Amino acid sequence: MSLKKRVFRSNMMILFTALISFMLIILGVLVLFEDSLERQLHSISQNQVDSNAWKVAQLIEETDPAKTQEFIKEAENLKYRTALFRNGRVVGGADDEHMEDLAEFFQSEEYHDGQTEVFTFLNATIVGKYFANEEIYIAAVHSADWGGKALSLNSAFYMFLGVVFLAGIAAIAVLLLLASFFTRRMNRVVMEPLEQLVEGAERIKSGNLKENIRYQGEAEFEHVCETFNEMQHTILEDQRQREKTEKARTDMITGISHYLRTPLTSIRGYIKGVLDGVADTEEKRKRYLETAYESTEEMNQLLRKLFDFSRMESGQMPFHMIKADLAEYAASYVAQKEVTADPRKLKFHFHKKEELIAEVRFDIEQVRRILDNLLENSMKYAMVEPVEIDITISETESEIKLEWKDNGNGVPEEKLGRIFERFYRCDESRQKKGSGVGLYVTDYIMKQHGGSAKAENEDGLKIILTFPKGENWKLRF
Repeated sequence: MSLKKRVFRSNMMILFTALISFMLIILGVLVLFEDSLERQLHSISQNQVDSNAWKVAQLIEETDPAKTQEFIKEAENLKYRTALFRNGRVVGGADDEHMEDLAEFFQSEEYHDGQTEVFTFLNATIVGKYFANEEIYIAAVHSADWGGKALSLNSAFYMFLGVVFLAGIAAIAVLLLLASFFTRRMNRVVMEPLEQLVEGAERIKSGNLKENIRYQGEAEFEHVCETFNEMQHTILEDQRQREKTEKARTDMITGISHYLRTPLTSIRGYIKGVLDGVADTEEKRKRYLETAYESTEEMNQLLRKLFDFSRMESGQMPFHMIKADLAEYAASYVAQKEVTADPRKLKFHFHKKEELIAEVRFDIEQVRRILDNLLENSMKYAMVEPVEIDITISETESEIKLEWKDNGNGVPEEKLGRIFERFYRCDESRQKKGSGVGLYVTDYIMKQHGGSAKAENEDGLKIILTFPKGENWKLRF
């Protein structure tokens, strides 16, 4: 069953049950107190004693059971009908249903021997007298509409019950119609946004992530629809990012395949040259082997980057933090590189204040990987000779900064904010060898240190690495 039908039926059932219960309570009260109400109505409706009642009373005083027929005739002249009652039954005189009603009344009354009584009952004037010896009650009754009023009262009572019943049925019908109207209106308020949400979910299922839900109405449902749209935008953005990442991954694999093929071809050619005797002197053989070794180193660096990237993606890259002086470590790194570097191609300049003690927590191996990536990046893309690297260590109240700056051409401003993205390469023509993961790895490692990496153009490309001091440090996993 649909939610719309369930809500409608539930509301109708609740209202109908409540109204029926109310009707039954009213009818039950009326039936329970029927006799009391009738007596009250009868009491209210009694007329004044007939004007001839006192004459009839004088006649009944002078009579006895033996002279009943004479009394009956005289009473009839005064428009009174006479009957004799014994033990709740009519035993003489007028004998009809109205007198039977009186018989039931006299059966429940207490008789007073020899006393003449004048009273009204059921819209009639009654003059009566009880004779104890004969156990007979003689009653003369006058009524222009004998029993009519009683019947009209009974009819009125039952008519009242009927009117109450019909009015209740009409009220139930009206209330059910009103409830149906308002329930359907509420259903529209509830179901319209739900139907739009269902349609939106179906659109997403079919792959349409661009069409938003447009709903204006209740604030709560507006918020739900807006949240749904935001979710849809997030999914769309994730989908675009996945497509973009997949394209970059494909390009990277294609590029790596190309980059691996080149050194492999070189290694194969030089080794074959040695085996075939092309390198016929010791000097040539040495040069061939050195070239082949350099090609294997090139392959090893590329494979190491891919391995690092794989461990990053799986969250398995290890970090072993120690507390050390970052400036001392950077100076040691520069010293090592200067030993093997060709000064015609590469120069280092290291700067720090003498009194600065740059103690932070960092992983030596990972920071070395960062510096190697930055050095490789500068050597590939600076496009000058010699490449000059300026390393500056500075501090703020809560951070230690390592600034790496080369003297190259920098990066176009529109691309500067993207160089830390996965697989991103500024050299879209791919004239320079590269995987597009070096700076991404750098950014990842810095974030795991609780720090950050930022790029600026300043007479070349400057990379700013920020390490938190002391208690501000927090390893992120």
